[in-house]
Amino acid sequence: MLRKTMTLEGQVAVITGSSRGIGRAIAERFGAAGARVVVSSSQPQAVETTVQALLARGVVATGISCDVGERTQVEALMAYALDSFKQVDIWVNNAGISGTFGCAIDVPPDEWEQVIRTNLLGTYYGSRTVLPYMLKRGYGKLINVTGGGYRRAQRYLGAYSASKAGIVRLSEALAREHAEIKGVSINVLAPGIVPTDMTKELVGIGPAAQVLWAFPKIMQVFGTTSAETAELALYMASAATNGVSGKIFEVMPRHRSLWRVARSVFRRDRL
Repeated sequence: MLRKTMTLEGQVAVITGSSRGIGRAIAERFGAAGARVVVSSSQPQAVETTVQALLARGVVATGISCDVGERTQVEALMAYALDSFKQVDIWVNNAGISGTFGCAIDVPPDEWEQVIRTNLLGTYYGSRTVLPYMLKRGYGKLINVTGGGYRRAQRYLGAYSASKAGIVRLSEALAREHAEIKGVSINVLAPGIVPTDMTKELVGIGPAAQVLWAFPKIMQVFGTTSAETAELALYMASAATNGVSGKIFEVMPRHRSLWRVARSVFRRDRL
């Protein structure tokens, strides 16, 4: 299904947190499929570097810095996209941070709040900003990116887990509230564990610091790739999901993760 040729010709995609990692992979994939891309990141220089890289690939792209935890900046991103390309067809709420790896009661409150502000409120601000436009237009693809903890809390990543579970519930609520507008799809993308700068920069405190050594092994068993995530995002943004809303699209579905575990155990037993 995902190997079929899919096109986004004539469409405009806004992707938050798209100067690196999953967001950048999505920007590159959407651009390759013909979309005009609006890049955003909280770092202005990173935005400029990414835009230039996309232009060098032949992608029609522009960008602006945006801290998704600040509602006015998200609204400015929307205005910038409309001013640049006159329309917005796809909006991907991807920007996110993991926060400190540690017990919830040990993580400083301001760090906890920052994770919630960026991940959950950032997704809410993006959704709240673009949805009225899409609903009025009768068409649009809103893709909200979740992560570890959306099914079950991840130990030592309490704020991250809470934010990612919240993104799923928010997306489901929005999909149900606007189900009558069939041209607007509101769905969730679950990438799995992807080796990005965010996962490589985890800092542990207290007892959590003692278990970070196991993360590379966990990544080996359960890890996915940015390319896989971008391919699934393309499918979600394409005409293939017209009329589909309120669904979670997983890069690493449960049966695949179980197979990876079984294969890992089998290999260990043979050593």
